[in-house]
Amino acid sequence: MTILSLSDIQSGLAYLASHPEYLLRCVINAARMRVGVPLDAINWLAHKFGGRKLPPDLTLTSEPPGIRVSATLEVMGTKMALAATLTIEQVLFSLGSVRVELRVRDLTIKPEGDSPMVQMLSMMDLSKPGDLLNFMPMRPAMILDAQGDLFILDLMKLPRLAKNERAQRIVAALSEVVAIREFGTEDDLLVLGLRAMPLGLVAALSQLRS
Repeated sequence: MTILSLSDIQSGLAYLASHPEYLLRCVINAARMRVGVPLDAINWLAHKFGGRKLPPDLTLTSEPPGIRVSATLEVMGTKMALAATLTIEQVLFSLGSVRVELRVRDLTIKPEGDSPMVQMLSMMDLSKPGDLLNFMPMRPAMILDAQGDLFILDLMKLPRLAKNERAQRIVAALSEVVAIREFGTEDDLLVLGLRAMPLGLVAALSQLRS
């Protein structure tokens, strides 16, 4: 199990000391029911806790209102440099569901060397990755629909979450008291905007106790 070391904590404090404006932005965002996290911190946490499951060169950069994601993956024995801009248009909590509407734009795929994949990719319309996905014989259960550059996902269909009763109760409780009104980037921050629904507190507590 990966844990934060003293050196990690010292690095975090050093980051705050070198970016004093971040604390002011935190105060301003908090007053507007927004949470902002530096993408530098998200990149660091991903590599710290992602382990071998994540590509070692995975990088997230800000491209407001979206996030530019780049990494090198190995597909059918061929290494490929992939990059795309992801923009989350909507996140909806409901009982047993976390529905995400995601745009995938400016997708680029560059195989290394003279792979046969190069010719195949040259025939694909990468501006509509959702249409390409529909040609696949199987697709992950979490992808409810995909058309053009729009993907509709249900994160609760991820195998680990679908079988986790505690996660199901937490999501059900959150759906009663909070809504996500904004999810994107602003300068070098990943920003999450919330809307509280205090009238649902009793129902939320009931979901957690059930």
